[in-house]
Amino acid sequence: MHRAISKTLLLVALALPALDAGAAFAGEKAVPSGDKTVPSGDWDLTGTFGFGHSNGNYGTARDTSVDLGLSTLSLSAGGFRFTASVPYMHIDGRGLVVFDASGNPIVINRRAALPPDARTGWGDLTLSASYTLPPSVLDDFELRVSGVAKLPIASARKRLSTGEADLGMSVDLSRPFGIWTPFVTVGYLSVGQPVGYTLYDTTSVSAGTSLELSQNLVAVASYDYDSADGPLVAAAQSLLGSLSWVHNNVTLTGYGTVGLSSGSADMGVGFLVSYGVN
Repeated sequence: MHRAISKTLLLVALALPALDAGAAFAGEKAVPSGDKTVPSGDWDLTGTFGFGHSNGNYGTARDTSVDLGLSTLSLSAGGFRFTASVPYMHIDGRGLVVFDASGNPIVINRRAALPPDARTGWGDLTLSASYTLPPSVLDDFELRVSGVAKLPIASARKRLSTGEADLGMSVDLSRPFGIWTPFVTVGYLSVGQPVGYTLYDTTSVSAGTSLELSQNLVAVASYDYDSADGPLVAAAQSLLGSLSWVHNNVTLTGYGTVGLSSGSADMGVGFLVSYGVN
């Protein structure tokens, strides 16, 4: 499950911007480091918990509302980062919209005769691993290569999952310019093919910047595009804005999204709390 997760909750949870612009990686907007958050060391363990709400019709006759709680655990060591995340979801609508590992809505049926319904339960497990080249290698640019896998542990019978695994990868590039850190992310996702449905592999592009407002406050804005991953839903386009406040080991983040196409949720809001140790 999850446009509300990977393009909002999960993206921000894994991607809180560094307050030290020289160490920032805004493409994945790396979890703040140094003495402003988790003390520097050989490894960092970060837990993130949050809540998000999104609503949209995804090109159907009725709106679908998604509420979810997110639990994420990440381990960083050197330039490597490993993350596991699983949501608990309540979906209220047509009962026809599920989501892939990249967060794209998949409309698997448009038949108007089907009544709306509500279902609740755990979503799929998302695992990711990434490696970041230090800025010294690329003349102050930071490059991160990531791989992601969605494991279908959620109930396909309850329409909380496609019931198939998804695999993907992405490349993130950023460079600080004073208090600004522009970034661009390009990704590709190979989606599982449930019996009886036609789904497409997808490409994605995100572009934006982080802005250091103060020693403890960072804003992020981005444009996100994902190609259509099925014949019944349009490409997803949306705008994301977030604000993060960091104190010692704790990071608080609020975000909002606005959909620009029928393939995206019309709107989304949420918040996250992260705590790191090393």
